[in-house]
Parts: sequence; C-alpha cells; structure tokens
Amino acid sequence: MAALPFTFTGDEALLAKADATTPDQSSADADQRRRSASGPVLVPRSAPAPRQLTVRALAVGLAIGAVLAAGNVYTGLKSSFIDGGAVTAALLSFTFFATFKRLARLPFSPFENNVAQTAAASAAVMGFVHGLMAPMPALTLMGHVTPAWALWTWGISLALVGVVIGAVLRRKLIVEDALPFPTGTATAELIRAVHADQGTAARRTRFLLAAALTAAVVTWFRDGRPALIPQALYLPLTVGGMTAASLTLGVATSPLMAATGMFIGLRGALSLFAGSVLAWGVVAPIAVRSGWTKDGGYGTLTSWLVWPALGMMLAATVIPPLLSWRAVSRMVINTVRDGHNLIARKNTGSGLVGHLPRRFGQLGHLQMGLVTVVLASGALAWTGWRAFGFSPYLTCAALVLSVVLSAVCARAAGETDIAPVGSVGTFTQIVFAGTGSGGSVLAGAVVSGNASEVAQTMWAFKTGHNLRASVRAQIVAQVLGAIVGSLVVVPAYLLIVRAYPLGSERMPAVSAVSWKATAMALTGGLSGLPTYGLHAAGAAFGVGAALCILSRTRAGKYLPSAIAMGIAMITPVSLSAAALIG
Repeated sequence: MAALPFTFTGDEALLAKADATTPDQSSADADQRRRSASGPVLVPRSAPAPRQLTVRALAVGLAIGAVLAAGNVYTGLKSSFIDGGAVTAALLSFTFFATFKRLARLPFSPFENNVAQTAAASAAVMGFVHGLMAPMPALTLMGHVTPAWALWTWGISLALVGVVIGAVLRRKLIVEDALPFPTGTATAELIRAVHADQGTAARRTRFLLAAALTAAVVTWFRDGRPALIPQALYLPLTVGGMTAASLTLGVATSPLMAATGMFIGLRGALSLFAGSVLAWGVVAPIAVRSGWTKDGGYGTLTSWLVWPALGMMLAATVIPPLLSWRAVSRMVINTVRDGHNLIARKNTGSGLVGHLPRRFGQLGHLQMGLVTVVLASGALAWTGWRAFGFSPYLTCAALVLSVVLSAVCARAAGETDIAPVGSVGTFTQIVFAGTGSGGSVLAGAVVSGNASEVAQTMWAFKTGHNLRASVRAQIVAQVLGAIVGSLVVVPAYLLIVRAYPLGSERMPAVSAVSWKATAMALTGGLSGLPTYGLHAAGAAFGVGAALCILSRTRAGKYLPSAIAMGIAMITPVSLSAAALIG
C-alpha cells in the first residue's frame, strides 16, 4: 500500500493540563475535541527529506570528474596549473539535467548538484594526489620505472588517508571556526544561483562549449591529420648567434596555454612571459656563449636554467612565511590546539565528522577512521618498499609529518584559499634529504599528495556546509571520486609520458624538473651542479626574495610574481606567450 500524505492524530495529543493553558488555548482545544468526535483529523505529513546521494548525481559527477582528471594530468605536466573542477562540475551537471529534464521523474536538486561536484572535484585532483605532476615524473627523469599497480595503490592510499584527515578537521575549521574557504563558498553560491536562474547556467554553458569546440578544432588540425597548423610560430631573428626556434622565441598554437592565461590572470601571465623571456632570451645565450653549457640544445639549456628557476621558486616558498611569521605561528598554534581538542573528545567520537548519522557504520566514527588510516598506511608503506625500495619506517614517518602539514595547509586554504602544497613538499624533501635523492622525492610525494587531498576535501565540505547538505553523502562521493580519478589518471599519465618526452619543449614538466633538481642538490652536493649553477641559483634567490618583500608594498601589484617567474624560467617562451595572449 502506498504511503498516504497524511498522518492520523491520537487522542492523547488533544489532552492538556487545565492550569497550563490560556483561555484562548482552552477554547481552541474544545473546538479540536468537537471536531475529533466526528472522526480522525488529517494532518499534512511533513515534506520528505531531499534526495542527495543519488545514482544519477554520482554518475554525472564521476563522468565529469574522469574527463577533468585525464585533462589535468596533461595540463599539469604542460603548464603546472590544473582545474580544481568544482565550479565546472556544478555548472555542467546542472546543465545536463536541465537539458534532459524530461527523462527524469524529479528535478535535479541543489543537494544532488553538491554530490556531483564533490565527486567530480575529488576525481579531478587525483593527479596531484598520485604525484603525477611532480614527484613521480621526477623519479622517471631520474631513471626509475614505476609500475602501474604501484601508482594506483600509492594514490588511492593517500586519498583515503586524506579524506579521513579532512573529515577530522571539518568540525573544527568549518563548523566551529567558520573559516571562509573561498573556493567552497563560491561553489555553493554558484549552485544556488543556477538552480534559482536557469538562464545564468545556460549562458555560461554555451560559452564553455564554444570554447571547448574551438580548442578541439585547433588541436585536431595541429596534432592530427591533416596537420594544417604549426606547433608554434617563431620569430625570424637570432640572439647571440642562436636562432629563435632554438630559444623557443615565438608563440605556441596552444589553446591549453591560452586557457591557462585566462585562469591565472594578467599579472600571472605577464610574470610567466617576463620570466621565460629573461631566461631564454637573455640568460641562455650568455650561458652558451660563455661556455657554461656544453651546447645550445633544449635539454642542455633546461638542465642549466633549472638552477636559477629553483632559486627563484625557493625564495617564493621560504620568504613569504618568514614575512608573515605571526600568521604562520597562529596557524601552527591553532593546528596544535585542534589536535589537542580532538584527542580530548576522542571518547565521544564527536571529533571525527561531527554530525554523521549513526547508521553510517556499525563501528564508531573514530574507530572507522582509524581502521581506514591503518589499512591505507599499511598499503602505502608496502608499496613504497616493494616498488621503490623505500623503507616502511620512513614512509610512516612521512605520513606522520603529513598529518601535521596537511592540517596547516587546510587552515591556510580556509583563510587564504591557497594550499601551499608545493611548499610543504619542498620542505619535506629537505627534511628527508639524508634518505637519498629518491627517498626525499618519495617523502615529499607522501606529504604533498596527502595535503592535496585534504585541501580539496575541505573545499568540498565547505560547499556542503553552506548548502546544509549531508556530510555522509559527501564522504561517499569523495571516496568514489578518488577511486574513479585514480583509475583514470594512471593510464593517462603512462600514455602521455610515452607520447611526449618529459622535460622537452612539448612537455616541459616544470614541476618534475624542479623536484629532480632539488633532490640532486640536497643529496649530491655542489659537485653535481653545472658551471655557475650555484651562482645563478643564489642570484635568482635574491631577486625572488626582493620581489616577495616588495609585493607587500603599494608597488607590489605592479611587480611580477616570484613563483610564476621561477616556473617560467624552464617554460618555453612560446608557451608563456600563448598564456599571455589568453
């Protein structure tokens, strides 16, 4: 029998104590009794709880996330930037169900949209969690061959640990401290806006699809058959006896880099262009003419230019925290306090995810989280030992450090919307320098991968919190997104590295080259550096430090970004020019 939209009232609900009622209430009660004497009273049943964790929301979110995950591997290796996926997924999932609404019995709700964007964003960042943008390709450049099973186990294990840490931090950072997490807040506002005004979503989606179609056409006629568009248009000149093509002086026909320019803004794009022109148009010809490099080939120049690039990026990593030591100290103190508060209420289990329903599992929330962390940590340690020869004890030590640094990154993301994942990875490489070049890279991969997952989880939780959505539904979507994303990014990465040599003009892999250089410098000593490489790194560090200091003044908004210039020094000018045009 189908459920009725009414409930019957019982006679006991009509009884009231005489001394607890007003005359008006007594009169109303008498009227109610007279009505009930003739039969039961029909009271409308409360509205059913909105559907959230639905198959259609998960299916669409995971499909969008799979596409974003594969694209982010290519984008990250090419430009070091990726799309977090939350805003894109929220817009596309709504548009899909708005377009095919006749196929659905019920309208697509904002809560379902939240689940879809959570799953998609979780999948989209899995390339970073796996370390496929920096540490893993750095190991490849160092001659290590990593099997696919190891990449899968490594990334999924880190993702599970990161989701648990994010769930632990949610109550403190989002519920109690109410940190803004601007990306999560913006995603929630977008979901509200598109569900309130379908015209907004339609306009944005049309622009998105038009841009995607244009990029697909350009890419096809550049890389496919017939190849009508060249890879790049180089300037007809020579610098220091070197052709513009050998110095990458031109403009790449890259829709991807044009989109990257739109993403990072004018200041970031100008910083990229200025850094690449300085490195390739000025420093590289001097290095070749002075004999600091053995030849003027792209690989040789990159091997030398990575040292000033590393100095610039190191300054951008170290100097800002020193300048903001009060804020950094506050975040560290708050992180320690958060851990103390969690331990203090461990007996109640309330510190893990806050207000999850008890049916979420037979075990308590704290016990469930601990079991997940133990199993995932064991799988990670075993993978590190079997696939990389990395001691399980060192893996566990890196995991312990990752818990602290992930919490710091989560609080930084909440306050500034920037998770310093690269900085904590570099810091970890320094801490584990004594374990060898490969060991320092793997330890950094543990911390940076974990921090990436935690930051993305917190942004998703903030969106759900603002929408008053189910935490349980988001955790399920987060885990499923991580699994699907992992299944996508590993084969995508393996295909890309086979098709494009890492560290080449077509696939610069800037972050990977930087991680490799850091590891070699920390473990190999000064003897492994090229001629005047240390001097170049020191000079670039000084310039980067000056830019970081001046960025806090009124003139800061007119100065280039140190981190962007560091990335640009080992990015071809042609790609930076395409980003500037975008």
